[in-house]
Amino acid sequence: MKISLIIVTYNRPGALSLILKSIEKQAVLPNEVIIADDGSGKETQDLIQKFKIKFPVPLLHVWHQDKGFRAAAIRNRAIESSSGDYLVFSDGDLFFHPCFIRDFKRNTRKGEALIGSRVFLKQEASIKRVSNQNCNPIYPFFSTEIETNRLNSVRFPLINKFFKPLNYSSKLRGGLLGVWRKDIVAVNGWNEEFTGWGLEDTELVARLFSSGIVFRKIKFQAITYHLWHDVQSREKVSNNQKLLDKTLQEKLSWCKKGLKFGE
Repeated sequence: MKISLIIVTYNRPGALSLILKSIEKQAVLPNEVIIADDGSGKETQDLIQKFKIKFPVPLLHVWHQDKGFRAAAIRNRAIESSSGDYLVFSDGDLFFHPCFIRDFKRNTRKGEALIGSRVFLKQEASIKRVSNQNCNPIYPFFSTEIETNRLNSVRFPLINKFFKPLNYSSKLRGGLLGVWRKDIVAVNGWNEEFTGWGLEDTELVARLFSSGIVFRKIKFQAITYHLWHDVQSREKVSNNQKLLDKTLQEKLSWCKKGLKFGE
């Protein structure tokens, strides 16, 4: 099984550097890493070129012009550029526990998608991490640097087998998602009608559910650490909610504006 790790970024080179360093320290490496760049400037491009020199696996940079928040579209371009059988998507504000990829790999099953775990760090702790580029990210349960989701800091793989598959919920997010390439291609990828922050990942999850994919949360595994950042503009959320509602009401498993293989 070949794994492609796809990371969305936009003008956060300090956070991206920390993320890439945490990938270098993975116990099991992905087969390739693809930076899905939603229109960042030259500083991000230079950073990626610097990492490419000694990065342990192929590091690809997929970029499109900055025309506002278009994370769905750039994720699709990353899928089209990927070579993995299995795709792991992560937002650009998450860096990884050393066993992150190992945990995804050991839990994959045909016909299933997986959702990893997030630990939210405080503002001061996040700024400190980015500043000193400390990529040894194992936080103990009682760490004072954790803001929320403290229980997610505990790694205990054996207990995961006792958790049942997830029922659909509008609270499920696809920003930390593992899915077989053929399964996401079957629903035509991310819906590019979503522009502006919000709900494009929830809508993808809804279509995957409608297509028959089973979802599991990798409890006490696949741990990531969320770096604090300013809240993004919510001006497009109402329109995005209408798109999500349509998908749910009509139980859609396909989006019209998605992948562009062969175009």
